[in-house]
Amino acid sequence: PQAERAARALAEGKRERQIPIDRAFLEAALDFRRTLRTLVSAAVPRFADWCFVDLVDGDGIPRRVEVAHADPAKAPLAQEMRSIGFGPGWATPGAQSIRDRAPRLFRDVSNEIMEWATHDERHLAVLRAIKPNSLLAVPLVARDRTIGAITFIRSTTVPGFDEGDLAFAEELGAPAALALDNARWYQAERTARSAAEEQLDRERSDRIEAEKSVLRLRRIESVSATLSSLLPPQAIARVAVENGLSLLEPSSATVVRASRSGEVLEVLHAQGWPDDLALAMRTMRADAPALVAEAYRIQTAIWLSTEGSLLAAYPNAAEVPRRIGDKGWAAVPLRVDGRTTGAIGLGFPRPRDLDAEERRFVLTVAQLLAQALERARLRDA
Repeated sequence: PQAERAARALAEGKRERQIPIDRAFLEAALDFRRTLRTLVSAAVPRFADWCFVDLVDGDGIPRRVEVAHADPAKAPLAQEMRSIGFGPGWATPGAQSIRDRAPRLFRDVSNEIMEWATHDERHLAVLRAIKPNSLLAVPLVARDRTIGAITFIRSTTVPGFDEGDLAFAEELGAPAALALDNARWYQAERTARSAAEEQLDRERSDRIEAEKSVLRLRRIESVSATLSSLLPPQAIARVAVENGLSLLEPSSATVVRASRSGEVLEVLHAQGWPDDLALAMRTMRADAPALVAEAYRIQTAIWLSTEGSLLAAYPNAAEVPRRIGDKGWAAVPLRVDGRTTGAIGLGFPRPRDLDAEERRFVLTVAQLLAQALERARLRDA
């Protein structure tokens, strides 16, 4: 009865294999993994209990790319077989089929054949655990090139492979080889195209950054040249903002200078402020709840990219930025000769995280501004 059931199953499998496989490979299109799944699902479990797919890599060495099995309980065994690396001189049936383009059919797999077809003790142990009773390997040939091989194993299905099964395997291998080759070439081309696009993006980004660096350098040179002339403090602050920091496209800008006592900050320049706020805040206390005052007090640059970061770090300083409508901020102290003499505050119309180059630009302009204001103070004195 068992032999009869096996014979019926094999006969049903042969009838099912009359379904054209070309359409399935066509539906897999150029998806490499889907093509592999289509190939192994055509064989396991209807035709074989195990299916190995080996493809030749760029160095001409067969690499196992797929191991399919009919019994889910054999998953650890399949993983072990998949992890075994191939060498260029291996004598497995699949490797031999790749070398001479000839199929291999073993109706009965003896212990001697297993020892001959494996590379080392680990490989032999895994193959013995599979318990093959019949083995079949056919080359994968596409465009007159051998790109790999398929190995089929029957361990529970009887009877073993015969010439009819060999013919089916070769019929399956022909469209499979072409589909796998097409998918692999497409994948390689897509990878190369993606790499080329990434390289172009990097070059474009580098070019943009280089252009920005040139613009920043020119702005610094312009600010430096203008501030070398005799200007009043308000004009100095305006030059620093409009000729320099405007490159960052801030929605608001504030420059404050500390009084002699350091308790009051004079607003030298306020850009982007509502008129009533500008009139009401011509001066502010050094301990006022404002980012520009905070930068003056702590003598450290403040970089806040979002409203959430502002509320988390300086909740009391959020009223003025909300009135102005800023969404990102930078505040930098003005220091000269080891003293903090004022501060610059910038607001941006959207969340903004200044990069390292932009921050250095702000700090450089702040240094030029601090030096110019100090020269103006000494001149007035």
